[in-house]
Amino acid sequence: MLKIGITLGDPAGIGPEVALKAVKHLEKGTIAPVLIGRARVLFDLYPSLAAGLSVVEDPGAVADQSPCIFDVPFDAPVPVPGAGSIHTGAESKKYIDTAIDLWRGNIIDAIVTGPVHKGFIEKSGTPFTGHTEYMAGAIHEEKPYMMMYSRDYRVLLATTHIPLREVYHHVDVKRLVEVITTGYESIRSIDGGDVTLAVTGFDPHCGDDGAIGDFDGKITAEAVRQCRSRGIPVEGPFSADTLFIPANWKKYNLVIVHYHDQGLIPFKLLAFDSGVNVTLGLSLVRTSVDHGTAFDIAGKDKARFSSMIEAIKIAEMLVLRR
Repeated sequence: MLKIGITLGDPAGIGPEVALKAVKHLEKGTIAPVLIGRARVLFDLYPSLAAGLSVVEDPGAVADQSPCIFDVPFDAPVPVPGAGSIHTGAESKKYIDTAIDLWRGNIIDAIVTGPVHKGFIEKSGTPFTGHTEYMAGAIHEEKPYMMMYSRDYRVLLATTHIPLREVYHHVDVKRLVEVITTGYESIRSIDGGDVTLAVTGFDPHCGDDGAIGDFDGKITAEAVRQCRSRGIPVEGPFSADTLFIPANWKKYNLVIVHYHDQGLIPFKLLAFDSGVNVTLGLSLVRTSVDHGTAFDIAGKDKARFSSMIEAIKIAEMLVLRR
């Protein structure tokens, strides 16, 4: 049984609800889910969903319980659903830190993260641009990559959570070659067999042969050329406004983009309910839901949990494929 740790995310958001619903609906099989968060949050706010789950405080006891809640104490009142704050931000970060400690201790095999509010974590005193960067720093590994994954659509980011005005200075031939290579190795492991990758252009229409810019002619195209010379089946650069037409996108196992919104806007339009955020490039297997805290519907039994189910299943698959 693979032990998959599932952090609750911000306790005032929909994370606890979708985590509980997902665990309740998981088919019995090879996954032993371990919910990581404050037990009181679950039993006080979602008693019917949490009913029957055992609470574990000793890491050594996790192996004997499935599913279970690994209790993370936090000295604050149980938050009101929807009322996110600096305190709920600090609590959600503690869940992440606990999950990393459990993984380091070989208590869990992978981590699935619930949605957090980055601003509240930042204001609680910890620099936090996202799970991807924070978890990589916590385990002292320097090159995490963010892939959004669904059965039909996959996109890998060359840069993650940085201001748009800074993207140009973070993408060069070396970076793109690293991202394409990591994407190729990962998607080949996931899909098996022959795969084909595509790369978007950075500028509109890939620079229109220099009329708009020469970045794609000098940087993106050169990275594609170097990867093809190494035997990686990658094509491009292609203009993003036509590559993400569904019929074109489906021709490729994975599309590499230069910056966050270039890939995530089309991905979430087409795969919001089934999409999964997957961190590549780390020794740690980490996946996540592709949605936020949704404070506006927290505690109202309206949250869909399909993305959490998929995140758990993808985490299991990645562990097994490794």
